[in-house]
Formats: sequence, structure tokens, C-alpha cells
Amino acid sequence: MTDTEKSLQHQVDQLTLECDLLRKKCQQSDDAYAVLMDQLKQMLRHRFGQKSERYIDLENPQLSLYGEVVLNEALDEEDEVSDNSCDNDIERQKKRRAKKSRNAFAAHLPRTEQLIPVDAHDKTCQCGCPKKVINHERHERLNYQPPVYEVIVELREVVACPKGCVGEVITADKPKHILPKASFTESVLAHIIVSKLDDRQPYYHLEKQFEKRAGFRLSRQTMARSVIDCSDSLQPLINLMKDEVIDYDVGALDATTLQVLNEPGRSASTKSYAYCFRGGAPGKDVILYEYNAIKHKPFVNNWFAGFSGGLHCDGDPFFDLLFESEAVSPSFCNTHARRKFEPIAIASKGNGLAKQAMRFYKRLYKIERKAKDEKMSPEQRYSLRQQCSKPLMAEFKQWLDEHYPTVPPKSSLGKAFAYTLKFWDGLCEFLNDGRLEADNNLTEQEIKPFVIARKNFMFCSSVKGAEALCLHFSLIRTAKRHGLDPYRYYQEILEAIPHCQTVEDYEALLPWNIALEKVGAINLAA
Repeated sequence: MTDTEKSLQHQVDQLTLECDLLRKKCQQSDDAYAVLMDQLKQMLRHRFGQKSERYIDLENPQLSLYGEVVLNEALDEEDEVSDNSCDNDIERQKKRRAKKSRNAFAAHLPRTEQLIPVDAHDKTCQCGCPKKVINHERHERLNYQPPVYEVIVELREVVACPKGCVGEVITADKPKHILPKASFTESVLAHIIVSKLDDRQPYYHLEKQFEKRAGFRLSRQTMARSVIDCSDSLQPLINLMKDEVIDYDVGALDATTLQVLNEPGRSASTKSYAYCFRGGAPGKDVILYEYNAIKHKPFVNNWFAGFSGGLHCDGDPFFDLLFESEAVSPSFCNTHARRKFEPIAIASKGNGLAKQAMRFYKRLYKIERKAKDEKMSPEQRYSLRQQCSKPLMAEFKQWLDEHYPTVPPKSSLGKAFAYTLKFWDGLCEFLNDGRLEADNNLTEQEIKPFVIARKNFMFCSSVKGAEALCLHFSLIRTAKRHGLDPYRYYQEILEAIPHCQTVEDYEALLPWNIALEKVGAINLAA
């Protein structure tokens, strides 16, 4: 080879190397552009798009003038799309929202009948015979009675010997109260707690209501201090409820942020967390909230000391230490995995991978919906899942393994694939026990009321306030879970707690043990 040929070959090699480098840079730029565009689409959707997570698989999402009909037909067709033969055995459950009567008031509300007679001249027939009552047309209207404020005057008897014997003057003992020095009764305290946390009324609203409608002043500082002070007396109930969660072999866990201003050694802007724990045997459902500021992994691990069984949660790193124990089997949330694909599927066009993943989840939740609609027992649900859900999840896993290498790892779709594969074993744990759910939605639904209330009070001023907040939220949500009126339940336990002396006394005040006639009932635990 001549020198000229060698020189040309060297130039060709250099140009080839430069082309390869440029191709790599171009590919990196394309990947970065795709990631940024994906982030932009998600930000725009989060800011301006729909908040619902319901996914509608339509090739053309734009609806015509007859869009409602087209949409319903598309949903019907989507429900029928299935490659799994097991899905053909599941009849589509058509849920039609029952028309609610305007007068369908709760059955537990008292009724007062008002008889409205026919006019006297209409009670006689044209033939001269007196007409008889054959029926009553019934119409119900809701009536409101303003709250009644009254002052309880306690008159303690003082007795003495009429002969004037020394030392024979005796005064009746003071009644036991949960706040002995308070100027209001347990009913007012129950009203403050439930109004603050369940009705999300700020203290200053309650202060104005008391002042304008009842004519007395109860400062917000006094209300806040009273809510905190009574929490220590209620702690034994929380301890018993925690025992129920630990003793049962199915539980759930989730967390949300909580800002506490005056935490020792921490700035006011530092975020702490409120954990939501859910569990308990059937008929003894428990919902607990607990505040924690630091060392979240040891906190969660210590909280579940002694627990053995399946635990619903998400892939939060706070829970990693807990699953190092063989006694705890993580049941990860399929809704979290689905949520990774959902915004990509909505933003993308054509039949992309995200839409294919969403179809897998639609088929899975169709099976879960069948079990729920037919009110299957855990054994029946286990059998259905083994027959239908297990082959579907195996097919989904094969699909994930096949397409994951083709997806840019830093893209949103790549992260969705990586998340699902990382937690795959836990995502399939629900197949092994009919008592387990496919997701952690029930616990997330219990986090939501806490988050809504937090938007009103925004932060806690002290650690004691945060602890009291979680304690009262636990009792209110558990009471409502068992269909109890939270105000009447609180009034009952606040009056009974000072007289409790044994464990049995406290157990009698738990939401599933307390007599329903004492605390009333509500139609649905909201």
C-alpha cells in the first residue's frame, strides 16, 4: 500500500470515528429532547389537564357533536378487548347510578308527622255521603334545629349534723371530668374536636361562632390547649387499636408530609411526616395516624415490631428496612405502577407501549371489579385470581421483559418500566392471599381527609399538637369506618374515660365494642 493510500485510509478511519461520535451525540440529544418534551407534557397536563386517573383508550380523543354517544361506545368496545380467554368468562358489570330521590333522607333521622286534613267542604261527596280517608300522600322535608347552649350548674351538697358536731360537715365529691379545670363540658370539647378535624373548621371560626351565637368567649388558644390536654387520657385507646393492627396478619401503610414549627433542633420549614396505618381483623378495622420527625426507617420498623404477614404499601424507601425481615411480605401498590404509565399513554399518539401497559391494567382491574361486585369471600377471590389474574400477570411480565431493553432508561417510559420490574414480586403478592388488595387505594383514601384538613390548618405549632392531631384523627376515622357518629362517639368516650380503671373498661370504648344506641350511626363512613 502506497503512502497516499495509507493517508486516505487514515482519513477514512478518522471520518468514520467522527461520524460514530456524532451519531452518539445526536442520539443523546434526541433522547434528552424526548425526556424534556415528556416532562413538559406532564407539567402541562398537571397544570391544565384532567386530574382524574381514569384512562380512556381512544385512537381519536376528540369527540364529535355526538361525543357522549361515541365515548360510551368506545368504552364498551374497550371493555371487550381482551386476549385472555379468562376475560371472556367475566360478564361486564353495568353500573347504573340509581336515581336518588330528593327526599331520600337518612333513616336514622327522627320523623315528626304533621297531618294536613282536607278542607271541610271537600269531605262531603256530591251524593251527600261523608268521604273516608283512603290514603295519605307522603312528602318529607328536612328541618333544622339550631344548637342549644345551656349552662350546667353543679350544686354539690354539703351536709352537717344539726347538733353542730365537730368534723361532721361533708361535701359531695366533685364529678370526674377529662379536663377538671375546664369551664365547659365534654359535649363542647367533642364539638370542638370534630368540628376542627372532621368538618375542617379553623379555631377562629369556632371562636366567632361561640361569641356571636352563644354570647360567650372561648379563645382559640384555650380550644387548642384543651384538644392537646385531653389526648393523653385517650392514649390507652390508641394503644389497644395498635395491638389489633399488629396482631392481625394483613396490614397497610402510607405517609404524607406534616409541617411542625417548633420541633427541637429543627427549622420551621423542615418537613415531618404523618403515617397512616390500617389493619385489624374483620369487624375490628383500625385506622391509625402517627407523627414522626426523624429516622423514618427505624420508626416504621419499630412500629411493626411483632407483625407478621402481608403489608400493603408503595415503593417508598422509608419502608426498606421493614422488608428485610422474612416475617413481613410486601404487597406493593399496582395503582402506583399503573400511575407511571397513565400520563404517558394519554400524551402519546398511536398504539404505544404505555397504552399497551394500560390495557394490561384495565384487564386486571376488570377481574378485581368482578370480585368486588359479586362480594366474593377471600377464598373465592383467591380462586378467581389464580384462574384469571395470575396468567395475566405472567403475560404482563413477559411483555415487560421483552420491551424494556428497547426503551430509553432515563425517559418517563423507561422509569415506568424500571419501577414495575423492580417491585414486581411485591406487585404480585396479592395473588397469594384473597384478603390482600391489588393496590393500596384504601389507605390512600384515608390519607386524603388528612390532606384536606391540612390545607386548612397548614401546620402544627408544636410536637404535642402534631401528636394530638394524629391521635384524634385516628379515633374519628376509625369511628366513621364503623358507621358511628363521630360527635356522639367522642362525647361518650370523653365522659367515660375518667371512670376507666381496667383494660376491660377501655376495651368497651373501642368503636367496634361500644353500644350503638349510645353513639348513634351514620349511613356511610365518609
